[in-house]
Amino acid sequence: MDDTLNPEVIYEAFNKGGFSVLRIDKFYNGDYAEIRAELDYKRNLSLTNLQELTFKLKIIEASEGIKMEVVHINMEHKTIRINFSILN
Repeated sequence: MDDTLNPEVIYEAFNKGGFSVLRIDKFYNGDYAEIRAELDYKRNLSLTNLQELTFKLKIIEASEGIKMEVVHINMEHKTIRINFSILN
């Protein structure tokens, strides 16, 4: 990912990684964005589910050249909040 100025690029990158992005915030500076995405788990996260989630995020991080930080996982609403920045 070259920058965060085009939200469609963010949607596509996370969609390829298995995440449906619900909202993108603070993307207009070009090197940082905050997203909220859906989690596809019916119940609480098991340790195996958490490992799978981490693995998917690490793949996106490596393939897109970004650094991610998980801010919040909300299992009641089945969402995850992630902040990320472009590595340049």
